[in-house]
Amino acid sequence: MTPVELEAAAARAFEAEFGARAEIAARAPGRVELLGNHTDYNGGLVMAAAVDRYTAVVGRVAPSSREARVYAANFEGSARFPLAEITRGPVGTWPNYVKGVVWAMHEALDAELTQGFEAAVAGEVPLGAGLSSSASLQASVAFFLLQAGIAPGKTVEQYVGDLSDTARMDLAMVLRRSENAFVGVSSGLLDQFSSLFGREDHALFLDCQSLEFARVPLGSPGPAIIVCDSKTSRKLADGMYNRRFAECNTVVDHFKARKGADAVSLLRDVTLEELESEWDALDPVCRKRARHVLTENERVRQGVAALRAGELKTFGKLISASHASSRDDFENSSPALDALVEIAETAPGFLGGKLSGAGWAGCTVNLVEADKADEFAEAVRRGYADRQGVAPDVHICRAAEGASSRSLAD
Repeated sequence: MTPVELEAAAARAFEAEFGARAEIAARAPGRVELLGNHTDYNGGLVMAAAVDRYTAVVGRVAPSSREARVYAANFEGSARFPLAEITRGPVGTWPNYVKGVVWAMHEALDAELTQGFEAAVAGEVPLGAGLSSSASLQASVAFFLLQAGIAPGKTVEQYVGDLSDTARMDLAMVLRRSENAFVGVSSGLLDQFSSLFGREDHALFLDCQSLEFARVPLGSPGPAIIVCDSKTSRKLADGMYNRRFAECNTVVDHFKARKGADAVSLLRDVTLEELESEWDALDPVCRKRARHVLTENERVRQGVAALRAGELKTFGKLISASHASSRDDFENSSPALDALVEIAETAPGFLGGKLSGAGWAGCTVNLVEADKADEFAEAVRRGYADRQGVAPDVHICRAAEGASSRSLAD
C-alpha cells in the first residue's frame, strides 16, 4: 500500500466514523536500527533508516469543540478526551500515544491547543516487529496538529512543507518527552528522530550525546531493508534491558573513580584503549558489555565512512559484525535470532544482518541487494520454518521519506 492509498483508507474510515470528509492528512514512517545496538543510552552513535511502512492520521478541526475524538481503524476503537484535562489511560493502550503528543505540545508551547479536532488513524507499521509503530503514530499525530494550525504560538509555515531540520529536532525532543513522561516508556531519541528525518534511499546517523546528525546515501537505488520476525515473545527480554543498563553503568562508575565525575558521565566518555588498559580490574561480565558498546560506536563511524565512499558491501559486513558482538559480548541475542541471521547469510542477495532493537527476541534486520529481495525473503521463510518449525514474518522495506502533512481541500 502506498502512503497515498493508506491516507485514502484512513479518510474512508474517518467518513464512516464521523459522517464528514477529512480536510487534513499526515503520515509518518516506522524505522529500523542498522548499527548502534544499545549505544543510545550510553551517549553513543547510532545509524538507522526510516522505512516505507507508515501511520496515517486524517481529520479536521472542530472549532466549537474543546475535546479530541480519535478513531483507530486498525483496532476498531475510539478515544475521546478533553484538551483541558488530559489523563493517561491504561498502560499499553494506543490512546496514550495520541494523548501524550497533545500533552507534550501543551507543555512545549506553554499553552493549550486552541481548538478541538476529530481524526482517524490507519497504520501499516507491523506491531511488535521492531519498526517503532509508536513513534510513527506520534509523529503523524504531531504533523496533523501542526497542519491543522491549532497549536498556539506557532504558524503552520514554521513546521510543514519544507520543515527545517532545526524544527524537526525540536519536535523530536517534544515527542520523546511525550513517550518518556506521559506514556511512561523510557526510550532514547532515535525512534522519533528517524521518523521525522527520514529520506528515501538514505541511512540516518545520530550522535546521541551531541545530537549531531547526518543523512548518508545508501545508493540509488538503495538496497532492500528486510525485517524478519522470529515469532518469539518480547517478554523474554523483561528485566534484561535494565540489567544491561546497570552493567554498563558499573563500568562508568569504575572510570569515574579513576578519572573523576567531570571527565566521565556516560560510557561514551571512555575510550576503547582505556577499557583495555583497565581490563583486569573490571568485572568480567561488565567489561564485555562495555566492549560491545565501544566497538559498536566504532562500527557506526566506519559505517558512515563506508556509505559516503559508496562501499555498500563494507557497510553490510559491519552490520554482521554488530550481530556477532551482540551475540558474544552483549549477550542479547537468542537461538532464534542467531538462526535467522545464519539462514540469511546463505540467502540470495545478502549483504549483512543483525538482531534489531533490544534483542533477546523479536526481529532481525538485513541489508539485501534490491533485485534479490523476493528470493531472499522466500529462502529465509523456508529455511527458518524447516529449522525452527515456525514460519517467520518477513517485511521487505526500503529507506523512505520522513513525516509530512498536506491539506485535502483540493
